[in-house]
Amino acid sequence: MQQEPMSLLDFQNRFFSEEACEEHLFKLRWPEGFRCPRCGHDRYSLVATRQLYQCSACHYHASLTAGTVFHKTRTPLRKWFWMIFLMARQKSGVSMLGMQRLLDIKSYKTVWLMGHKIRKAMADRDGAYQLAGIIEMDDGFVGPKKKGEKREGFQGKSKIIVSVESRGETAGFGRMQHVPAVSGEQILSMAQEKIVKGSHIRTDGWQAYRALETDSFNHEEVVLRWNSKGLDKLRWVHRMMANVKANLLGTHHGVSGKHLQRYLSEFCYRFNRRFWEPQLFDRTLNACVTTSTITYAELRE
Repeated sequence: MQQEPMSLLDFQNRFFSEEACEEHLFKLRWPEGFRCPRCGHDRYSLVATRQLYQCSACHYHASLTAGTVFHKTRTPLRKWFWMIFLMARQKSGVSMLGMQRLLDIKSYKTVWLMGHKIRKAMADRDGAYQLAGIIEMDDGFVGPKKKGEKREGFQGKSKIIVSVESRGETAGFGRMQHVPAVSGEQILSMAQEKIVKGSHIRTDGWQAYRALETDSFNHEEVVLRWNSKGLDKLRWVHRMMANVKANLLGTHHGVSGKHLQRYLSEFCYRFNRRFWEPQLFDRTLNACVTTSTITYAELRE
């Protein structure tokens, strides 16, 4: 049976209280019932004052949020769940300033950190995936246009490499990488890590892409001219590039190079799951439960 998308009202009815969120998180952490992380025993008692589960055998105190992005959070799980739902379901992403107002979170620092923790979970979940088949690849520059700048300049902007599977009349999975330079070394390194060997990679005529001409890949250099078939051969990567630029400028009003990769990973995470919309909240929540968190200090390093 095909699963129907969860509406805002459905979500509100399902997670109407902190207790409902805790119960759902408990089932995600221990789908077959509680198991002590230390000894594996299946019986416990709840230390209600501290929201800990005490193992009846070894008396170890297990936390519902330890080892997840919610670790040591002081923000109610209900607000976390709402933020995950909106970040996963909004195709253009969400503004952290908007989330601060909608969820009534007093500190922008708090909501900013929450957003990056969720993005890290998304990035970790996609980290091991590789593209395969026919791959379109291109590079570009992202960043805000300076005041008074009539044309899109490159100075001070961040360089990215975009790759997406071409499946004829539709695009497959995509990857984006923030790179220090669009060089042959960077391109080949990214391809070796993110693309299955033997794949066919299409690029424009930029000389750095010739680094892909190895035993690992089949490289096709496309000559680009307006109104030519070459443009059609790279249509999905060009569309993806345009969409991420609009996303970064329109929703986030520009992103610093320091944190750019997480925003690119967030965009790819939703793009790669665009056909699984009914499952997006559950998939993203599960990613948040199965990955370690990141601290404010680490983000500010």
